[in-house]
Amino acid sequence: MDSYSPSLQQAISSEAKPIQWRIVILAFLAILLDGFDTTSISFVVPTLAREWGMPPAAFTPAFVATSLGAVIGYMVSGQLTHRLGSRWVILCSVLFFAVGSMMTGFAGSLSILAILRFITGIGLGAVLPAAVALAAKQCPAHRREMIAVAVAAGIGLGSTLGGVFGGRLIAHHGWQSVFWLGGMLPVLLFPFLWWGLPSNKHEKTGESALRSDAAISSLFKGVLAYSTTLLWSFSFMIFVAVYALYFWLPTLLLNFGFNPTETSIGTACLGAGGLVGAIFLMPLSALFGASRVLVFASLLGAISIACVTFLDLNRLQLLLTIAAIGVGLLAGAIGQSALAVTLYPEAARATGVGYSAAVGRIGSILGPAMGGILLSLDRPAKEIILTACIPVLIAALAVGVLDFYLRRQY
Repeated sequence: MDSYSPSLQQAISSEAKPIQWRIVILAFLAILLDGFDTTSISFVVPTLAREWGMPPAAFTPAFVATSLGAVIGYMVSGQLTHRLGSRWVILCSVLFFAVGSMMTGFAGSLSILAILRFITGIGLGAVLPAAVALAAKQCPAHRREMIAVAVAAGIGLGSTLGGVFGGRLIAHHGWQSVFWLGGMLPVLLFPFLWWGLPSNKHEKTGESALRSDAAISSLFKGVLAYSTTLLWSFSFMIFVAVYALYFWLPTLLLNFGFNPTETSIGTACLGAGGLVGAIFLMPLSALFGASRVLVFASLLGAISIACVTFLDLNRLQLLLTIAAIGVGLLAGAIGQSALAVTLYPEAARATGVGYSAAVGRIGSILGPAMGGILLSLDRPAKEIILTACIPVLIAALAVGVLDFYLRRQY
């Protein structure tokens, strides 16, 4: 860690500078639209399956393609940020997923749908690491974890808004309207990003050092190796569960008596729970540390999943329990970015955030794929939901060990 220690003057300057709220808000809005577009496919599928005369499990390739594209986006985000600067990565990524989303509204077959979701996913994946790293840079060091959580919480708010309005859009304007709106909103935000995000001049200094720290090897230097391994393990497992539920929950709710235009409320409850989790994550992380809070958040998610499976819940109780799942699991998905922000120095931060999220999104490929397999085997909905407990408990173990290691280290 010594090689990354800033000079005393730089440290004092970092602590003294005020938070640049304009930039933080713009980064939050970019990620909010990311969250809306990422989950849009989930609440469209119940209607799309009925209109195209296909079983819901047939749409597994579209879910997997979304996550696969996002993995690629996450992995290239750090390198592109150091080559082009955060501003250009955010601008290009937002425009990329805006065009991809609008084109998805014209898909007429499952193969075209999957291809367009893959393309859209690349933009969705690339924007988050750059936006979180840029926002974290706009505040003193002791506020970075809080700002990272607040900005990443845009994913939860975006999915909540999609869940609230998605069913109405589909009912009144067809499933295509969800993707068209998901494309138009980023286009409307683009001019504000263009004029509001800072230039990249300050990111050009020390270019050879930045290229070195943009490499994945920088995440395994010295004591960072153990932390990176545990963080990646946590990210992978928590994303397996989060995206299995995000993508398949609306379809599974059909088995609980919901009709296709009502199932988006499940996504809304999951995302709303995630927002509550993010709100509590910020002060609790400051008091106890993000790693310790994420242990308890993961356990809350696992207990809530078990309640859905084993308890006979009415509709309201079911939706509230789904929100509790969101509190635990989405706090983990958001918190892994905040944890990466605090683990890595500024030069390696975009790379650290990007690769942690990329490993997580590899899990987000596995989760929906396994859910699709179980659905195609006609397994009961409650059984499919219960399987999400396994990766959640493994995630809790990984972040618990990380918390123990960090406390011994510092």
